[in-house]
Amino acid sequence: MFISFLGTNNYVQCKYDIDGAVSGPVRFVQEALVEHVCKEWNEKDKILIFCTSKEKTGENGSKEINWLDDGQTRITDEIEKIGLQHRLEDLNTRIGLKPQIEEHDIEAGFSETEIWNIFDTVYDMLLPDDQIYFDVTHAFRSIPLFSIVLFNYSKFMKGTRLMSILYGAFEKLGPANKVKELPIDKRVAPVIDLTNIARLQEYNQIASSLKDFGKVKLLKEAITSGIEASPDMAIRDLGKSISELDEYIATIDLREIKAGKFISKFRNNYKNVRKKKKLVKPISNILDELYKETEDFVENNSFRNIEVAINWTIKHDMLMQAYPLAEEYVILRVSSMFSEKKPSQLTVKKFGEFISSILGIPEPDFQLKNWKYDLAAFPDLADELSEDFLIRELRPLYDRVRQSRNSLAHGNGAIKYNELKKGIPDIVECIKYVNAEYERYPSTKYIIEHYYATK
Repeated sequence: MFISFLGTNNYVQCKYDIDGAVSGPVRFVQEALVEHVCKEWNEKDKILIFCTSKEKTGENGSKEINWLDDGQTRITDEIEKIGLQHRLEDLNTRIGLKPQIEEHDIEAGFSETEIWNIFDTVYDMLLPDDQIYFDVTHAFRSIPLFSIVLFNYSKFMKGTRLMSILYGAFEKLGPANKVKELPIDKRVAPVIDLTNIARLQEYNQIASSLKDFGKVKLLKEAITSGIEASPDMAIRDLGKSISELDEYIATIDLREIKAGKFISKFRNNYKNVRKKKKLVKPISNILDELYKETEDFVENNSFRNIEVAINWTIKHDMLMQAYPLAEEYVILRVSSMFSEKKPSQLTVKKFGEFISSILGIPEPDFQLKNWKYDLAAFPDLADELSEDFLIRELRPLYDRVRQSRNSLAHGNGAIKYNELKKGIPDIVECIKYVNAEYERYPSTKYIIEHYYATK
């Protein structure tokens, strides 16, 4: 869909340079843009021209002055008698333009009510999945500002996508009366692509998604299939690799997190792309921030990666992931610490369940060594582990983490949000018991500084 707002000035005939392609002589920038952008479109596509009108404002607007013929009152050239409607019809005849061409009346936009009415008029014309090409050259007053907001709004509400915002910079040629004195071949005005500037709202959302919520999905989409989509393989590989942390945390995939391959791929792809400098500055800045935020991860198979992932979920208030990750990690780490004691009859998984049982058995049964289920099958091992200092000290902390995880998993609301937040230090203390180095990580120091005050 091509969208343009028509003004009331007596526009001077000139040529427009669009990405190196120079148009023929045109009076209206819309002629050049439509021919360049819409020439391959089909009958399902639309060209929408929005005009102020006497019916809407009480006085002649751009509809009467520039859309229809003979609207200009002070003409110096016969071409100035011909309105945009007629010019687009001629273009249609000349190149076989297929999209529907529609003019729609709007108000002048002198009040908040009128601005909202314009917003509604344009928004109602947008259809789900529309790809929008917006000519902002003659948009007046607040329309350029609110149009950017409108198109971002429609992206979420209707699934539309803003493809480009184009501005015909006629003023670069000088005052209109001076331009008229130039030969037509000297009247070549550039068309400026303002799309990336207008997309600052989208960039802000991507940055917020990372900083506030620890999510990189929007960044990945921007690089691989959205606003920064590129055929460059390094860029596409980067887009894929940055999403893996998201996916592994969401699915509590301890094995992949521990392996560290995702961080190795991300860092390699990041360095390759940054060397090429092919991304716009806002996206590059967000990537730099992601690189900085993931510095605590290591590029080899290490328990540290799981600990840092837990910190990531805590920092970004991802409680549904923080508690399960913490509980499963403690079981995994303690199982590893006592792996030499694993009975040959037990698989690694079953031994993890045994450790989970010894850590989670109710205190009266633990003190009385009243072993049940998995523990009853290997009572001597249960007796031995129950005397271990680490097991005894870890159990109360682990139990609180386990109860919080169960409350989240079963959706029973037994432990409320504020209590879950206050329980974050329990996670930290659990991990400190199984790894003394954990407290020295920069990301752990951040957690201690920001979350211990809530306890």
